[in-house]
Amino acid sequence: MWKLLICLALVAVTCISGCSASVLIPPLPGPTMIPSSVGSIYNAYAIATDERGFQTIVEDEMLETSIQSDILHEKKLNIMDLSTYSYNGHVYVVGEYDHEEDFQLIRNIVKKKKGINSLTTYLFAEDGTACSKTDDYMIQTSVKSALLNDESVWGANVAVKSVQCNVVLMGRVATVNEAVKARQIAAGINGVKGVKSFIRSTRHNKYLGQQQKIATALR
Repeated sequence: MWKLLICLALVAVTCISGCSASVLIPPLPGPTMIPSSVGSIYNAYAIATDERGFQTIVEDEMLETSIQSDILHEKKLNIMDLSTYSYNGHVYVVGEYDHEEDFQLIRNIVKKKKGINSLTTYLFAEDGTACSKTDDYMIQTSVKSALLNDESVWGANVAVKSVQCNVVLMGRVATVNEAVKARQIAAGINGVKGVKSFIRSTRHNKYLGQQQKIATALR
């Protein structure tokens, strides 16, 4: 709870100082095409605890918005619910698609963008299940609130997406334990069918960076 209070306090301070800040604006039930920052708390508190740095955060947000726009304006696609997330140029596209050919079309659109280091698509075929858009909205909001209220997880750095009552987690946290805890929290929310986590820890990212440097040195 104390972390949520810190978030709100920082938002107030930022607004008073004349700078803009985003607040919690959950996506509305129904068709959505939004970058990750719109559906989550992302303010001075989140930026301060984000390992990417301000410049990289801005670049990621611009990449998300650009990809979303390209997908939205593709006439061959009938988008029902799709969201794009980017972390250091590693892009995740999560949501639903209508037809099998839509899946590859979405991937092709994203691959054309410059500045992408990798692409992960986690898409569900539209199947008219009992899980409604309202159910997804409530689950998404509940998971995000639970993460923010848990002192063992930096919930502001975790993006949450619910598709057909399946929760997808993305973002960066400090430790592997936080990533595991975030998954456990999401799985414990009422109505959640399953949880897929793409969360990476700072320690894991540093390990990958060291391995990349070693591989480069051996070439």
